[in-house]
Amino acid sequence: MAEKILSSMHTHSRYCDGRGEIAEYARAASAAGLAAYGASGHAPVPFECDYAIPLGALDAYCADVRAVARDVAGTLPVYLGLELDYLPGLQGFYRESLFARGLDYVVASVHYVDGAVDESWCYDESEDRFVAEISRRHHGDARPTIEDYYRRVVRMAGEAPDWGLPAIVGHLDRIGLWNAEDRYFPTDNAWYNDLVGSALDAIKANRLILEINTSGWYKPLGHANPDLPILRQAADRGIPVIVSADAHRPEHVARDFSRALAVLGAAGFADIVVPTDGWRARPFGESVGDRAPT
Repeated sequence: MAEKILSSMHTHSRYCDGRGEIAEYARAASAAGLAAYGASGHAPVPFECDYAIPLGALDAYCADVRAVARDVAGTLPVYLGLELDYLPGLQGFYRESLFARGLDYVVASVHYVDGAVDESWCYDESEDRFVAEISRRHHGDARPTIEDYYRRVVRMAGEAPDWGLPAIVGHLDRIGLWNAEDRYFPTDNAWYNDLVGSALDAIKANRLILEINTSGWYKPLGHANPDLPILRQAADRGIPVIVSADAHRPEHVARDFSRALAVLGAAGFADIVVPTDGWRARPFGESVGDRAPT
C-alpha cells in the first residue's frame, strides 16, 4: 500500500464561512486517501465580524472536532485547529480565548492591515474595498499597505514560537489578490522582493511551516499562494512546506493537490510536511504526485 503523506489542514466548515459539517470533511479527506484532516475555522476576533466563528460557538466547534476525531479513530487522524487572524496587540486575547482550548495547531494568516485593531481593514474583502481604502488612506499608493502587510507577517512569525503550537503560515502573498498584471503595485522590483525575503527569513528563523494554498487558482489573480517565484525562494531557504486546499466545501478538501505537488517540484522542493509524523518533512517524489487526489 502506498504511503499516505498528503493532508488537508486548512479547511473551513459551517462554523465560520464554509459549508458542511466537520464529519463531512473528515469523510471527504478519508475518501481522498489523505493522511490527516485538520479543521481550521476562522478564529473568533474581539470585534464584529461576519466570517469568523463567534466566540460563543467556539466550545461547540472544538467539541465537534474532538467528537469526529473519536468517531474515526484508527481510520483518519483529525486535528483541532483554527485559522488565526493575526493583528498586533491581540496576544492576550489569543492566549486566553483561543489557545486555552487545547488546539493541535494553527494556520496563521494576515487579513487585516493599516493600523491598530480598531483602525485596520480587511484587504481581501473585495476589490472595491481595496481600492477605496488605498485611496482614502494613501492617496491611491498601495505601497504603504503592502509594506505594512509584510511587516505584520514578520511580526507574526516572531511571536509564533510563544504560542507553543505547530504554525502554518497561510497564503503568504494573498495581499496581491487584486493585483493581476501588477495593476496596483509592481512585484518585479527590489522593494517588493525585499519585503518577501524578509518574511521568508522570519518564517525560516522561527521554524514555521509555509503552505501552498491551492484555492488561489480560483481567485482573481489565478495562481496558488504563494506563487512560483516565492516558492523558489522558500525552497532555497529550506523552509518546510505543506499542501493546503483552504477548502470551504467538503468536496474541495484535496482540490488540486497533484497540481500543487508539481509546482513544488518545479520550485525545488522534494519534501512536504506530514502532521502524523511529528510535523516532519517527508519526500513526496514523482510517484506520489502521480497518485495524489485532485
